[in-house]
Amino acid sequence: MTPTQERESMELDVVFVGAGVANLCAAYRFMREVKSRNEKAAAEGRPPIEEPTVLAIDKGAQVGSHTLSGAVVDPTTFRELFPDLEESDLPFVTPVKNDGVYYLTPSGKIPVPAPLLPKEMRNSGGYHIASIAEMTRWLAAKCEEEGIEVYTEFAATELLRDGDRIVGARIGDKGLDKEGNPGEGYAAGMDLLAKVTVLGEGTRGYLSQRLIRDFRLDAESNSQTWALGIKELIEIPEGRIEQGAVIHTFGYPLDISTYGGSFVYALSDTLVAVGLVMGLDYPNPLFNTHGAFLQLKAHPLVAEIVKGGKVVEYGAKTLPEGGYFALPRLATDGAVLVGDGAGFVNSMRLKGIHLAMKSGALAADRILNALTAGDFSARALDYKPDFDSSWAGAELRRARNYRQSYHGGLIPGMMATGMHMFSGGALPPGRKTMPPDHKGLRKASAGRPTPKTPTDDALYLDILTDVYKSGSIHNEHQPPHCKILDPSVCERCREEYAMPCTRFCPAKVYEENLDPDGRFLGIQVNFSNCVHCKTCEIKDPLENLEWTPPEGGDGPKYQKM
Repeated sequence: MTPTQERESMELDVVFVGAGVANLCAAYRFMREVKSRNEKAAAEGRPPIEEPTVLAIDKGAQVGSHTLSGAVVDPTTFRELFPDLEESDLPFVTPVKNDGVYYLTPSGKIPVPAPLLPKEMRNSGGYHIASIAEMTRWLAAKCEEEGIEVYTEFAATELLRDGDRIVGARIGDKGLDKEGNPGEGYAAGMDLLAKVTVLGEGTRGYLSQRLIRDFRLDAESNSQTWALGIKELIEIPEGRIEQGAVIHTFGYPLDISTYGGSFVYALSDTLVAVGLVMGLDYPNPLFNTHGAFLQLKAHPLVAEIVKGGKVVEYGAKTLPEGGYFALPRLATDGAVLVGDGAGFVNSMRLKGIHLAMKSGALAADRILNALTAGDFSARALDYKPDFDSSWAGAELRRARNYRQSYHGGLIPGMMATGMHMFSGGALPPGRKTMPPDHKGLRKASAGRPTPKTPTDDALYLDILTDVYKSGSIHNEHQPPHCKILDPSVCERCREEYAMPCTRFCPAKVYEENLDPDGRFLGIQVNFSNCVHCKTCEIKDPLENLEWTPPEGGDGPKYQKM
């Protein structure tokens, strides 16, 4: 049990939980709009808005430590938020110079001719390759210029309530021992009391999920569906690829029942991002996510680019792909959802950063209006009507049934995609649904193991060496943040599904534990390996795994992801 004691508190107007792009854009837009309205009020002789107290917090060791994306960025929202800046002043690495899309077979590739490439999948001529970790640090600096404080190593673990109204968030305690009792250096977490709490924790945010569950914000929504993305940054010899090149693939190493694909982005002529994205509704219980990533790197298309290279960084994250019909209600009394935590991703375009930023900007305007009116009800804070009437809402509606069309496999998905793009989203008609991802696994007897790829010390890394490249560190004396809710269920899972947690986790958090005679003793949880992707909560077929935030500052230490 966490000890009970007097806690320090801080009173705020708005607290932003999570310092990703959605919340940082929300905070920036909010303060800029306050100043803009006050300048107008002064010119008209009206009293100004009293400058609000605003704080953004993040659980990472620094801003950007826990943010990972492809990332090819649509700059539309950047242009809206920073109209006075040249595009060269924005936090991008390089413009996209050329596109290539291929269908991969185990040993070859079939290019998709450029004239046949849908406009939704074209990236050259206006889009940019970026590091989202560096992007968030740039946005945080812009927020600080506006007087917004950004605190890191603050892991929010509880929503504060006054009846059914959210009144802030509690920061997790530090210095607890493995049983949850005060240990050496114990410090109680602070209560951040706020008129509005904005949850922008990123994909499957801890508090966001609880808000959605407790207030049934998804009662009228489709089940969210998720994908897992695994990514490495690889230093390569010069002359392999042109800076700004973008390659996307589908097919191998995924089978026709598994949605997903891969990417290679050239940040420079000596640094590439290589990633594999896999829909977590996949049916094969013996599928190994990290093993499939190694298969991708060994494919001739990728192997020729990375040959002689060296992995410099590794990471993994999940991303919400349910689209427009999976969006929950976006506000309750005193709280707002933004970004990936709400599901703002367009899986047809393989993009979500611009939508997350737009959601934050729209939420900011609602929050400021609520503050000036003194009305913090769900009705006042709900920016869904504003989103629906914006270009972002129109974009996401055009992809409204895209991802669900692939639940039956690659072939029906591609047929539906053609109709979807031709009709602007009107076909297939209606509202397609799919079951939660954890219900998709077949029994172990129907599974096919992922072939093993030989590993080495530089390029084809084993999973633990890759985890080391993520920089992930956790205090091992704290209560485990990755939990098996009922260890006795693991025996059933072993018999029926052959322990898929030991294969779907991209950080080897879960490992079979055998005695010297080979008898099953259970699943060993190596929570210190965790890269905070939350695949475990999404994909476990018996819903027996739980992820909670560890101590603030723990986890991956992404630099250029």
